[in-house]
Amino acid sequence: MVPDGSMVTDISDLCRPQMTVELDSSTNKPAQLSSADREARVLRYREKRKNRKFEKTIRYASRKAYAEMRPRIKGRFAKRAGSETEKDCIFGVGVVPSC
Repeated sequence: MVPDGSMVTDISDLCRPQMTVELDSSTNKPAQLSSADREARVLRYREKRKNRKFEKTIRYASRKAYAEMRPRIKGRFAKRAGSETEKDCIFGVGVVPSC
């Protein structure tokens, strides 16, 4: 059984935010809002603007821990010292030695 097209529009209506601007059908321009509606939308915008966060957020603790362990030169990641690379070449499993 193939669903009709109305199912798709029903699902998309659930995901769409309720605060949409209606268009005037004759001119395709945004319809004029009442002063109460406009005031509510402006107030919502100002509240959301207050809550903006520009700080750096760490999403993956494991990546942060690994990045902190890696050696750096002038803040950029650098290759490890020669002694550790030799160990990796000798004991690497399934790796063709290129040292």
